[in-house]
Amino acid sequence: MAGGKLQPCKCLRLRLQVPLQYQHCHLMMSDGVKELPWGVSWVVVTGASKGLGAAICEGVAGVVAPGSVIIGVARSQHGLDNTQAMVHKANPDVKFISIGMDLETASKEELQKTLDKLPQVGQSSRPTRCLLFHNAGSLGNLVYLRDLKDQDHINSYFRLNIGSVVLLNALFIDMMLKQPDVSIDVINISSLCAVQPFKSWGLYCAGKASRDMLFKVLAEEEPRIRVLNYAPGPLDNEMQETARSATGDKELRSAFASLKDEGKLIPCNVSVNKLLNILKLHQFKSGDHVDYYDA
Repeated sequence: MAGGKLQPCKCLRLRLQVPLQYQHCHLMMSDGVKELPWGVSWVVVTGASKGLGAAICEGVAGVVAPGSVIIGVARSQHGLDNTQAMVHKANPDVKFISIGMDLETASKEELQKTLDKLPQVGQSSRPTRCLLFHNAGSLGNLVYLRDLKDQDHINSYFRLNIGSVVLLNALFIDMMLKQPDVSIDVINISSLCAVQPFKSWGLYCAGKASRDMLFKVLAEEEPRIRVLNYAPGPLDNEMQETARSATGDKELRSAFASLKDEGKLIPCNVSVNKLLNILKLHQFKSGDHVDYYDA
């Protein structure tokens, strides 16, 4: 470990735990923490058709009050149908709206029309809490930076992973700040890659680091909004399957395989339960990066 900094593959073998100077996490553990009630909530989850996004929808449905509304956004309508069934099973009194949409190409008008469904569907119960989970994202080509020569792919990557996030944030915040007496939470699904470089994951690391900083700025600009960058840990999901098969760096690819072989991957619902507890207890400074292993 040179200069106190862990190398990516070694970090993976240590269950993604890194020194706090790389985590930028400030969990505020104290006695007598005041819990934030969920109540009737308006919720938007991107990338909601599978994996962590579907688990977020299911988990949120289990804690919010009857009359709450969850909007799930994803490209796969079939996947959203499955998520809707999960939400209904968790809480039949929560309304789930599925929006089949490609966030990379979605227009401002399409995003606004999606958000407008919250007051339309939830008009019978005014919200006490509004939450936006930015879960949608992509890995990009997992090759060394010297081999990233496809300009269209690079531009496409940042349109989805950065551009759509900025626009959806702005529209969501503008709408929710007009709601009387509501608490507002904006959650960015982050990654260890936001704070530590992984060879052949240049696009993904850059996208996650950029998003973390965007949300730190948002926390400074909007003190009324609670902002969280949550790194969910190494999940047992489709992304990890891709990591094990497509990662360009051989050593890093082997480290991902070891996580699977050693049973160290985290079920999505387990990570979501940790996330929901963090949000309930609000034991973080707005804008912070909080890792699964720190909570």
